[in-house]
Amino acid sequence: MRSMCLHALPPVLKREFKKLGKDIRYARIRRNMTVKELADKAFISENTMMRIEKGAPTVSIGIYGRVLYFLGLRNRMGMLADISCDAISQELENEKLPKRVRH
Repeated sequence: MRSMCLHALPPVLKREFKKLGKDIRYARIRRNMTVKELADKAFISENTMMRIEKGAPTVSIGIYGRVLYFLGLRNRMGMLADISCDAISQELENEKLPKRVRH
């Protein structure tokens, strides 16, 4: 079942997970933390931490959130689907605006 889930991911999404993992890895290294230190803080195994840094999409979003929190990047989770960055919904709203304004 798991392998089917991985094959169902669009290539662009696979790249995004890999980028997220790489960004988390660089953030950890810049903070001078070992994999074990960050894993212990986030209450996860070192193996899970390494899977996160590889961008594994099968790791739960809650675990990604805990890792970001202990890296001091806690505001990043709230920005995942931030409506202010949603160009599609903004365009749809603009289409609903009246063509003219009458007094």
